[in-house]
Amino acid sequence: MKKQLIQMKNKEEKNNSPYFILALIFGMLTAWVISESILWVLLGGVIGLLTAAFYVNVLVEKREEV
Repeated sequence: MKKQLIQMKNKEEKNNSPYFILALIFGMLTAWVISESILWVLLGGVIGLLTAAFYVNVLVEKREEV
């Protein structure tokens, strides 16, 4: 019985890593195209990750509740 509960719990976990990977890549690409500076590329990656975190925690969670 415990194994079934653990398996069900693992199936319910959502995989949100594609959101974070895409946000990191495109945040860095956008910063590179705009400024062509390594510092801005790193900052663009951080901003992309923050945007993905907001998207996953606010917008995706509300969509699943509906």
